[in-house]
Amino acid sequence: MQFDGDVLTIGLDMSMEEIREFEQFVRPRLEYLETIEIEEGTLLRSSALLALLVSLKRTRNDLKIPFLDQGFIISGVYGTLHWMGHD
Repeated sequence: MQFDGDVLTIGLDMSMEEIREFEQFVRPRLEYLETIEIEEGTLLRSSALLALLVSLKRTRNDLKIPFLDQGFIISGVYGTLHWMGHD
């Protein structure tokens, strides 16, 4: 995880414990973030991270999460996952 100004870059390969720590870190700082980026080459290990990112986006609608906007990811664990976003 890298925090550079108003951009936070995270890896998708977080364990459940790391996801909990990430949530505790990001929720108090959410108003200061503009974008959450995903590290290239990381694979989704837990659907809990996807659910957390969606929750963060719903909490602050102007937060940019390009990963969610693409609408799919190919995971070695889960295969191809598709999702639809509703504003």
